[in-house]
Amino acid sequence: MTVSEQTFKVEGLHCQSCVRVVSAALEALPEVSAVEVDLGEPSTVRVHADADLSVEQVQAALDEEGEYSVVG
Repeated sequence: MTVSEQTFKVEGLHCQSCVRVVSAALEALPEVSAVEVDLGEPSTVRVHADADLSVEQVQAALDEEGEYSVVG
């Protein structure tokens, strides 16, 4: 059951391939049940999870995938 929806602004996403990479990285976190991404500058990433995620947790998941930066 999802108890939390959070929105993060993420820079560095440019295409659908980036969306897939970021979505997969965040969905790999045990708390996360779904991820939605809207491309833009910065992009909006909505995370549905069983617990609130910190900016640090999201950034750590993205650090391994490329040049993505959580900006808000």
